[in-house]
Amino acid sequence: MSTARLSAAEIVSELLSALADDGWLTRLTAPTGPGPIAPGAGLGDIANAFRAHSRSGVLPPVAARELERAADAADRAQGLDAAESVALYGELGTSLAHLVQARGASTPDSPESAG
Repeated sequence: MSTARLSAAEIVSELLSALADDGWLTRLTAPTGPGPIAPGAGLGDIANAFRAHSRSGVLPPVAARELERAADAADRAQGLDAAESVALYGELGTSLAHLVQARGASTPDSPESAG
């Protein structure tokens, strides 16, 4: 097991990968979902995309709630600057944690997906 800590840029990359053309979230909500976002999108765009996917009607309610929480954390991160690096990193990590929870809750055989 690796104990390496992701950098802030790596966390943003992970958030974006779920929303890419071949990302798990984009695939899961297709064809009715909002679709992928640009690879270099900012945190505001990421938050908006998470919200759009959460409202697609495709995800189990618990997964949609986790995506809303991921979006809220991304919004808070967007409002921080480099001088607030600890808080910024914390909000990015929170967003990623909620995204991971949403993915787990969106699998058909997970107990969480039942709502």
